[in-house]
Amino acid sequence: MTVMPAPPAPRTAPSVLAVPPTYLQYLQVRLLEAEASLTAMTEKYERTKARFDRCYARRGITPQTDIVNYINAKSMNPELKFWYSKVEHFQREVTAYGAVLTGLDAARRMLGDDGHRAPEYGRARNSRRVLNRAS
Repeated sequence: MTVMPAPPAPRTAPSVLAVPPTYLQYLQVRLLEAEASLTAMTEKYERTKARFDRCYARRGITPQTDIVNYINAKSMNPELKFWYSKVEHFQREVTAYGAVLTGLDAARRMLGDDGHRAPEYGRARNSRRVLNRAS
């Protein structure tokens, strides 16, 4: 005779999300810093690319006239690569900090930390009688 182990007891979710407010402030500050850095790096990249485009346009190499040589020249330009890598870095930071804050906010709402719990099934939401319930 084989004895089946008892299923584990269901865990109860904590009623309060255990994230210190200072950590949330830290994440918000980091998100704002990453957004500001992303804006700055994007502007630097756009200025560098505009300078690159003007330089190669004087030589007659533009995306409209000679796309192959334009792409080759662009891929060989270390300054464009550098600024674009900075833009990508800060895009990832903005995404990461934004995702963490969004996830923490969703968890807080799911756990009902702000007083907005999801209604329990099978119970009336207020003291009025539920009209479409069979009596």
